[in-house]
Amino acid sequence: MADRTLLVLGCASVTPHGRDQMRRLSDQARRRGVHVLGADTAANLAKADLSGLVGESVAVDVHSPAAVREWAATRVDIGAVLTFREMCVESVAAAAAVLGLAGNDPDVVRTVRTKDLCREALRAQGFHQPSCAVVADLAEAEAFLARTDGPWVVKPRDGMGSVGVSLVDGVSALPAALELLPAGVPFLIETFVSGPEFSAEGLFVGGRPVVLALTAKTTGAGFVETGHRMPASVESARAEVERAVTAVGLTHGVFHVEFWLDGTEIVLGEVHARPGGDFIHAMVEHVRPGLELYGALMDDLFGEPGFAAPEVRAAAGVEFLVLPEGSVLSVRGWDEVLADPAVIAADLSVRAGDVIGPVRGSADRHGVIVVGGADGPAVERTLRRLADSVSVEVA
Repeated sequence: MADRTLLVLGCASVTPHGRDQMRRLSDQARRRGVHVLGADTAANLAKADLSGLVGESVAVDVHSPAAVREWAATRVDIGAVLTFREMCVESVAAAAAVLGLAGNDPDVVRTVRTKDLCREALRAQGFHQPSCAVVADLAEAEAFLARTDGPWVVKPRDGMGSVGVSLVDGVSALPAALELLPAGVPFLIETFVSGPEFSAEGLFVGGRPVVLALTAKTTGAGFVETGHRMPASVESARAEVERAVTAVGLTHGVFHVEFWLDGTEIVLGEVHARPGGDFIHAMVEHVRPGLELYGALMDDLFGEPGFAAPEVRAAAGVEFLVLPEGSVLSVRGWDEVLADPAVIAADLSVRAGDVIGPVRGSADRHGVIVVGGADGPAVERTLRRLADSVSVEVA
C-alpha cells in the first residue's frame, strides 16, 4: 500500500461541513483502493468518531509544519498528502516537501496564508488590490486612515471564519475594532471594496488550475457569511482566478478564492490552498453530477491523468440560521427539514434551553440548510419554504 496511502492532515474535524468532507473523501478513496491515514492532534482525535473513515489514525500536531515534517520523515509508506482545513495547509506543504511528493511549495503556501503578503504578490503581478498595511497599534492604524480613503476593514493577518474582522468608518471606530483582535499582535488594515462578494472553487490538474464553480455570497454583521448560491453568473472571473492562483505560485490541490465585483472590475480577495468551507464542497459536487472532488484530487496527486469535469447541470444553495441573543424556548419544524428530499445536508446546533451569545464568526452560526435544485429559482423556492417551516423561539 506504500504508493496508495493517502495522508489526511486534520482528519478529525468536528464541524458539520468538516465531517461531511471526511465522509466524502473516505468514500471516494475506497472506490480507488486508496488507504487513508488520518492525522490530527490527540485532543481532536479524542473528540471525533473516525470509524469507517480512516484505515488508521495517528496523533500529530498537524498545525505545526515543523512537527509534521519531523514525523513525516519517519514514514516511507505515504504516496500523497492533503487537507481540507486552513490551519493545516502549511503542514501539508511541509510533509509533501520532506517526502518528495506532489504538493505546493511551502514558501508559497506561507505567503498565501498571510493576507498582506498575498495581496502584495497579486499586486506585483498586476492584479487590482485594495490598499493595505500591517500595523502594530492604534497610532499606526490611525496613520493609515489618514493617508487613504475609507471605509476600512480591520482583521488578523492570518485568521479565518471572519473572526476579528471589523468595518470601520473613521478613527473613532478603531478602538472597538482592535478590542476584537489578539493583544500585542500586528494586524491588517485595508481599504474596503464595495460590490457583491463571490468565490471561485477549483482544482489543479496536471499543474493547471481549473475553476469548477463560482459561488455568490451573502454576509451579515462582521462579514460573517450567511448564505451561498451556486452557480453564480460571473463567468468573467473564471480566467482571472485561474491566472491569479498560478501567479502566486500554487501548483497542486483544491483552491478557494474570494473576490468582489466592483462595477465591472474583478477585485481578488483571499486565496486559499484548500476547499471552501460551509458545504461549498457538497455544492460543487451537486451542480456537476458525477464529480468526485476529492477523488479527482487524489488522482492528480497520485499522478493519474484523465480528469474531465462533468458538465454543470444543477444548482445548489446554502442558508445559515443566525438567531438573536437569548434563551432558546422551543424548536419546531426541524424534522421536516431533515426529511425533505431536496436537502443535501442540514445541521442545527441549538436546542431548547440553550443560551445564545453574539455571532462573532462563522463558528457561532446556529444552523445550516443545504439544498439542491434544477436551477436557481428552484433552489430559492426550496430554501424559502424550509426557512418558513422552522420556528426557533428565543427570549
